Formats: sequence, C-alpha cells, structure tokens
Amino acid sequence: MAETKTAQPDVLADIESHTPESLHPILEAAFKYRKQVIIGVCAILAVTAVYAGFNAYTSKAMASAQAELGAILTETSGPDQIARLEGLLSEVPDSVKPAVTLEVAKACMAQGDYAKAATYWEAMAGNTEGEMQFVARMGKAKSLLLGDKASDALTEMKELVGIASAAYTVPVYRQLALTAEAAGDKKEALSAYKKLNENTISDKPFIEYKISQLETE
Repeated sequence: MAETKTAQPDVLADIESHTPESLHPILEAAFKYRKQVIIGVCAILAVTAVYAGFNAYTSKAMASAQAELGAILTETSGPDQIARLEGLLSEVPDSVKPAVTLEVAKACMAQGDYAKAATYWEAMAGNTEGEMQFVARMGKAKSLLLGDKASDALTEMKELVGIASAAYTVPVYRQLALTAEAAGDKKEALSAYKKLNENTISDKPFIEYKISQLETE
C-alpha cells in the first residue's frame, strides 16, 4: 500500500511535466478523486490536445498566407496583382482576410477601377471594427468620389465625420470638404473647410482661400 502511495506523486509529477500549468489543479484533483473524475479529466486533456493542434495549424496557415501576400506585392503589379490577390483572398484564414482585402482595394484604386475598389473597401469594413473599419469606410468614400459618385461619397463622409477620432480630424474634414464641393453642396463644403482651418495644417493659405471663395459665391 505504501508503495502505491509513493508511486502516485511520481506519476502525477510526470504527467504534470507534460501538461499546461493551467491544468495542474485539475490533475491533482483527479488523483485525489480518480474514481469519480478520471473520465472527465481524460476528456479535458483530449480537448486540450485538439485545441493545441488547431492553433498550430492556424498559425502555420497564417504564416503561409502572409508570406504569399508579401510575394504577390513584391513580384506583381497591375491586373496580374489584382488577380493573384483575389485568388489568395479566397484561400486565406479569416484572420488574414482584412489585410488581403486592403491590398486588393488599393490595387484596384491604383488601376482606376474605383467601382471594384469600393466593393472591396466595403467588404473590409464589414470584416473589421474600430480604426480599421473607419479607414475602410474612408477608402470606400474616396473610391465613390473618384468613380463619379460624389453624392454617395458625401453621404458616407457625413456619417464618418460624426464618429471620427481626434487623430482623423484633419483627413476626414479635408475629404468631406472635397467631396461636398464635388457633390455641389457648397454649404457643407464651406463648413468642412472652416473646421479644417481650425487645425494645424501645412496648406492653411489655400484653405483660407477656399473659404473666401465659397463665401463669395
């Protein structure tokens, strides 16, 4: 009997050395009440093993996707780059999709395909949150503006100006001003230029000129 009691701590120590620390209390309880909980502990260990394997697979998939994305960006350009990026987008894990979507949107804008760019910016906005979502919506608004859809772009910008953080004050009012002008909304454009002029900007003389111009029209 004494031999059994001595052996149990050795067995427990050996198992604990191969088990995450977070599971040690569970294992200790299992040895103390092994008849009652041994099945449950085995299930937990099995789940842990499966989870660890899934994490390893996910990390490998992410690393592979990131490497492929880097290769595409350095080795291709133009329509070929867009095609390669779109193909990659259909294969990568969800965690990498926003990064690939961003690059597809940028590539489409560089090629002047603003309608497709707007679609990808919108997709990115739907798969992100916070700052990345805000940037995606700004990208969509810019694509709409460049694609001769100033009214739609203005609708988007009016929403964005209400949720912009301090870090985006200057770019959001600048884009709002340009978009409002293109949409023929001089009142909105004047208001945006005035808001922009309240900040420290390098082209203040030009902004003041635009304000003067709109006020006299």
